[in-house]
Amino acid sequence: MKKTKLKLKKKTIMIFIAIFIFLSIGIYASVKIYQNIQYKKTNEYKLLNIGYTLEEIDLLEDKLDNEYIDTLINKEKDDYLLTIIQEKYFLKRNITRYLEYHEKYENTNPSLVIALVNTNNDYKYYEHDIDTDTSKEELLLVNKYYHLTEDYVPEDLVKVSNKYYYGENHQVREKLYNAFINMWNAAYKEDIYLIMNSTYREYSEQLNVYKDYERSIGSIEADKIAARAGYSEHQTGLAIDVFSTKYTTTSNFKDSDAYLWLKKNAYKYGFIERYPEDKENITGFQAEAWHWRYVGVEVATYIQENKITFDEYYAYFIEK
Repeated sequence: MKKTKLKLKKKTIMIFIAIFIFLSIGIYASVKIYQNIQYKKTNEYKLLNIGYTLEEIDLLEDKLDNEYIDTLINKEKDDYLLTIIQEKYFLKRNITRYLEYHEKYENTNPSLVIALVNTNNDYKYYEHDIDTDTSKEELLLVNKYYHLTEDYVPEDLVKVSNKYYYGENHQVREKLYNAFINMWNAAYKEDIYLIMNSTYREYSEQLNVYKDYERSIGSIEADKIAARAGYSEHQTGLAIDVFSTKYTTTSNFKDSDAYLWLKKNAYKYGFIERYPEDKENITGFQAEAWHWRYVGVEVATYIQENKITFDEYYAYFIEK
């Protein structure tokens, strides 16, 4: 009798074990099926199916918003997209504009596409109009897209001594002036005598400058060499035209020792060459070896070392 009961007990236990194993397998299988169904709903699965690798998907998720990634799943794999998002100065807010620009000018180098779009050069000059953020102090941006109001006047203008400028009643912002004096002294020790040729200009003065060019050469050519009123850096009080006592014209200054000295040393005092050669498509102006802008030592050093314009720096580090 005891043996029969023991056999029944063992049999019952075996049945329970079998049921438990069966249920466990069923639950496991169900979980796997559910997980598989859920996984097939993910962007990762869908992107893998159109040819992206896991590494590329990680890159997309790191560089782009989920909303934008959602739009990729119904398209073919975009190799150019993968190229553009790896560029140093890529900004995800501009992704659609990068791709539109590439579609229009497909032979343009990706780095240049980034630079042009970041600096709004995919828009026409003076038509994509943005109010300059004057709270940025020496890092405010003024160009053919960012403008100052007619009544903007810097609060800390100081008079320039005629030791540094031929003439009287010329003004610049105090930070620029102090930095220029330090730079002037350093250059003077190397027998280079720097002299300012143009400083702060109020709105009305810039209006007259532009109109004179417009009357003589027309608006198309005038826009290449002069800013319209409200779009001139000279109104900020942070820009100066610099020559030397030996080289005093725009035609010969770029060949001077003074210019070479500035190219090598000006950043140490917070100045950048605002409109360098080979950057006309970024800045919107022909090269001006004499036009120098104060941005502070840290920013000037970065711009010098990375060979970019202030427009590019502003888009990526300040406006970003």
